[in-house]
Amino acid sequence: MNMEENKEILALLQKLDQSNRRKVRIGRILCALALVAVLCCAATFGIVYSLVPQANAVLTQAQSVLGNLETTTQQLATVDLEGMVSNVDKLVLSGQQSLDESMEKLNAVDFETLNQAIEDLSDVIEPLAKLANRFR
Repeated sequence: MNMEENKEILALLQKLDQSNRRKVRIGRILCALALVAVLCCAATFGIVYSLVPQANAVLTQAQSVLGNLETTTQQLATVDLEGMVSNVDKLVLSGQQSLDESMEKLNAVDFETLNQAIEDLSDVIEPLAKLANRFR
């Protein structure tokens, strides 16, 4: 072998060494990424495992709420809304009529005569009250 062949072989060996070093570096990076991925999966599994009881409790409550909602919906379906509105209308009209009648009766009262009668009664009772106070 001559010198030139040795130089070519040396150059090839250097290129092979650089290539192997790059492959080792890439292998280490891939190994580190795989380790990070495994740790992330483990952390995710731990979080999910801790949230399962809470999710189960929420689902249980949701089932209860849905059951109550179904019962309420069935009850509302059987309600006669038109009849209720009709009854409310009748009640309002009845109240209005009673109020009108009461106002008519109040308007029919002669307050001046009533006041005069109260004053007359007061005039009659005052001497009796004075007489009753003397016997005490």
